[in-house]
Amino acid sequence: MSRKLEQEEYLYRRAIDIIESVDTDDDKENLLFQEVWLPLAELYKDRITASEPESH
Repeated sequence: MSRKLEQEEYLYRRAIDIIESVDTDDDKENLLFQEVWLPLAELYKDRITASEPESH
């Protein structure tokens, strides 16, 4: 579990670095999506799919 938390902490720190950068907002948005949100979703995909309601 600590490995997952370490990865999550790295991603949050990376998000802060991106947000505080001098890049344009469009660049920041793209970087956040590619370098933070997608890896974070991958990290927790088991919990995301487990919480999805079943369709009837």
